Amino acid sequence: MNKDSAEVLMKELLELSEAMNQVCILIDGLESEEERKELRRGMSGMLADVYTELMRPIIRQFPELDPDK
Repeated sequence: MNKDSAEVLMKELLELSEAMNQVCILIDGLESEEERKELRRGMSGMLADVYTELMRPIIRQFPELDPDK
């Protein structure tokens, strides 16, 4: 992957992560604790996968794209 592609992909992944965080906020507002737990577990797995399976390989190749730096 070239750096231009990595930058575009990272930008989109960060936007995806933010949208997923917004979903988590909505889930936290649900009345049913059982539903909250079930949906949060699913969202937690998806957020982790976005980072470990998509963002981390880009960061390894292009450390300067690490959003935590």
